[in-house]
Amino acid sequence: MTPLGYWLGVKKKKFPRLNPTLEEYIKQNGSVYKLDTREISKQTDVPVRDVERWLRDRQSLAKPSDIKRFVECGWHFTFYSCSFFGGLVMLWQKSWFWTTVNCWLDWPNQHIDNDVYWYYLIELSFYWCLVFSVVTEHRRKDFVQMIVHHVVTILLVYFSWSLNFVRVGTLVLITHDAADFPMAAGKMMKYSGHKTMGEILLGVFIIVWILSRLIYYPVFVLYCSLVEIYAGVEPFPSYYFFNVLLIVLQVMHIIWTYMIARIAFLTISKRELKDVRSDSESDS
Repeated sequence: MTPLGYWLGVKKKKFPRLNPTLEEYIKQNGSVYKLDTREISKQTDVPVRDVERWLRDRQSLAKPSDIKRFVECGWHFTFYSCSFFGGLVMLWQKSWFWTTVNCWLDWPNQHIDNDVYWYYLIELSFYWCLVFSVVTEHRRKDFVQMIVHHVVTILLVYFSWSLNFVRVGTLVLITHDAADFPMAAGKMMKYSGHKTMGEILLGVFIIVWILSRLIYYPVFVLYCSLVEIYAGVEPFPSYYFFNVLLIVLQVMHIIWTYMIARIAFLTISKRELKDVRSDSESDS
């Protein structure tokens, strides 16, 4: 993925020249970012302007490079596109994909096909990977929202499997994969310097997001789980908890819709593709 990024035009990160005097100072005093630059200048006999430039350079080194972001988005694009189209092929022949009330037909004695089993297992594995990556990698502005979203999705996978709500679970998973791969592709174009293509993909992402997260999910998936379930299932305690998780996801969709609207506004007003999730909290 890295060679592809450089081939598409991702610029290599420039590493600043190290100042031996200031480097020795930071080894002796630890973190100096909270100290006054004039104080550092007095103790090291280095001009204040050079100290400020050096601090900015060191802070920039702590941020992930464009190629690292490109590679991350590239793998996300690969997974989400494969999982969405693979899931679409799998569900195309399933009766509940076209008539959602069939999610509850013959429940709880519903047979789980091998393709559904592997689809579930792969999606669950990927969401666990996302949890670990969000915790261990560069902290982003929507860190809390991402953790909540991934944990809720993992709980939904486990609960839907244990309750044999797998059919509605597959609809939830494919709904969430639909908008993620055009978003990842748009970010890849942004980091490689193709702003026009990035903006086009951003527009595609917004359309798919609205259709999948704000229309299909509440109108079909939530309706299926909240209303159509009464056609074949008598409510029980775990059922209510399952639906609470589904509603939490919809709340997250609304929060992210606000963030997407902000990106679109910045793009239209400044003609510059922004990624509000790519900066650290300190930069916000």
